[in-house]
Amino acid sequence: MYRILLIALLSISAFTLTSQVAFRGGLNYSNVSVDGDNVDFGSGSKIGYHLGLQGDISLLRIRLRPALLYHVKGGKSETAGATGNTNLHYLEVPVNLAIKLGGDSFGIIGEAGPYFGYLLNTSSGFIDNLDSRLNKSDWGVNFGVAIELSGLGFGANYSNSLSSIAKEDQIGGAFKTTNGNLTLFGYLKF
Repeated sequence: MYRILLIALLSISAFTLTSQVAFRGGLNYSNVSVDGDNVDFGSGSKIGYHLGLQGDISLLRIRLRPALLYHVKGGKSETAGATGNTNLHYLEVPVNLAIKLGGDSFGIIGEAGPYFGYLLNTSSGFIDNLDSRLNKSDWGVNFGVAIELSGLGFGANYSNSLSSIAKEDQIGGAFKTTNGNLTLFGYLKF
């Protein structure tokens, strides 16, 4: 039964599937949260950016909106009296399901789904060997809304890690360190 349903879905999608690609970019307002006992670490939010490509694959009223994005996340950190920015450079792949209300010339899009990230590089003014203290992979959930006008879109999205980005054995203690990220973005379909 499962195979018949899958074959039917693929057959229908072959006739009704439309797709587009968009260039996307915008600002990030991100922070790093540390939850645990005996943790002497404070984090504030910092501004970064993201850019990349976003797909839009339409099947009836539901859309699949995968993307390949370069993000600069991180936070303003304070530990042992020192304060500074920590920048975390990620390559991320969000895979969102979306619903568009409206037509081709104007619409409101609501979307949600998982994201998967790979840490490319780090920079910090006061944490030594930060690359070796963090996991290379990050994954979590994101959700957002966008307004689209004839292929030009503007929106906001929030993502949060479900995995700990810190290697506990490198930093010490039993705690969870996560990324939180609010993005304001624009995109242009081509």
